[in-house]
Amino acid sequence: MREPAVSRARAWLLEAGAGGFAEATHEMTFPHALGFTGEAERQRGDLFSRAVLGQWLLDMAEALGGDAELEQLAVAQADHLAANRLTGCTGGWSYFPGLPELPPDLDSLAAVIELFVRVAPSRLALCEPGIALALSQRTADGAIPTFLIAPADPPERRKAMERGVALYWGQSCDADAMARFHHALLWLDRARYAPLAPLEWLAGQQQADGSWRVPWYAGAYTGTRLVLRLFGALEPAHPAAVRARAFLAQTPLDDSAQALAQSMAPVEGLLPLQQADGAWPPSAWIRMPMGRPGGHIQRVLTWKSRTLTTALCLRALLGRRD
Repeated sequence: MREPAVSRARAWLLEAGAGGFAEATHEMTFPHALGFTGEAERQRGDLFSRAVLGQWLLDMAEALGGDAELEQLAVAQADHLAANRLTGCTGGWSYFPGLPELPPDLDSLAAVIELFVRVAPSRLALCEPGIALALSQRTADGAIPTFLIAPADPPERRKAMERGVALYWGQSCDADAMARFHHALLWLDRARYAPLAPLEWLAGQQQADGSWRVPWYAGAYTGTRLVLRLFGALEPAHPAAVRARAFLAQTPLDDSAQALAQSMAPVEGLLPLQQADGAWPPSAWIRMPMGRPGGHIQRVLTWKSRTLTTALCLRALLGRRD
């Protein structure tokens, strides 16, 4: 029963990719009346989602024995990212690149590194300033702040980014972003970067139930998977990794395709959720808590995408669940 589902989902993703994955673009309004200074109040961002999509496309291509169409689609995502690196900002890639108040972030940088390593190694030089900046900001326990602002960034842009962090986003060291970044560094140079991975800091952020509750992803699955992946690459028997695997195996699931795809549940549970056109219904992925700097979350904005959910589900059907 899996083969027809795989075929339909693959065809849907190829068609979406031919259109530039338009549905994978996150749009939000940042009103000028609230102090945002983007040229337009409505901002669009697809760089992070397409960096992640590119990696998942490669995973699918490998699982299918070397699917050339999916591989070429992944290369196209790398080209898109290279063409849209922020000029003048050392960190490289921002979730909403047209919003001056939002700095480049560690999670986006890491996702770009992971994709470039696999399909566009000649483009890795674009990431080197961001990597150097991130590592220069490591704290004594090895943690790295999520937002990347460099003293060398243009003064006006730096002022806007610092204001945005102070008023809207908050600056923190987030387990999900750090885990993706350090995993990306392992692909670059394992011998050099493995000793820098802050496993004990990450273990200290783990919840009593074995999960990692992170600010930027909906639910506990994505953050927990990202951190567990890093432990799996370095210390799979670490007590934190054992607790995380138990959490993912035992947590009751809702009916969302994303939860099923990222859990340890049998992937046959995905099949009845697939829609007639080959895609899966969207489930919440990105989470943006508003009011973090003041310590009072006024509201939490979430974003979902059929494209991301469908890619994740197809990847799971093909046996990739890390």
